[in-house]
Amino acid sequence: METLKLLHARQAVRQYTGQLTDEQLQTILAAGNAAPVGMGQYADYRLIVIQDPQILQQMSQIYAAPTVIVVATRQPDHMALLSAGIIAHNLELAAEDLGLGANYNLAGLASIPHTVLPAGFTAVFSLTLGQTTQPFTPRQIPADRIKTKIIK
Repeated sequence: METLKLLHARQAVRQYTGQLTDEQLQTILAAGNAAPVGMGQYADYRLIVIQDPQILQQMSQIYAAPTVIVVATRQPDHMALLSAGIIAHNLELAAEDLGLGANYNLAGLASIPHTVLPAGFTAVFSLTLGQTTQPFTPRQIPADRIKTKIIK
């Protein structure tokens, strides 16, 4: 899908019909790894992929997603939170480019079992993912939806 078309078609998907393939997961993770992070401190971030049904059942507000990807950071300061958001955005766009359903998920962060997080890391973002039958159709978005001031 072309980038601008994808941006106009993307949407939060909360109904999933099946699990990702291993190939789809690897493509999505590669997109996350392509994200820029502040000061190039990639060692301060972790991606944790949760597909274990027993762990997923312990989590709340994940819409019965078959996959949750958690973005965790060592030090959740302003720069790390922005970088985590960019990583999650890359993951989400890659998923939708593959025709998969995805949803940014902050509501379920508190329910992530601490046992899945590496020592010293805090979960700051998560994404629910799965197969979907929901269509992705580009829509008209008002150019002034976000009020803008241009200074020349």
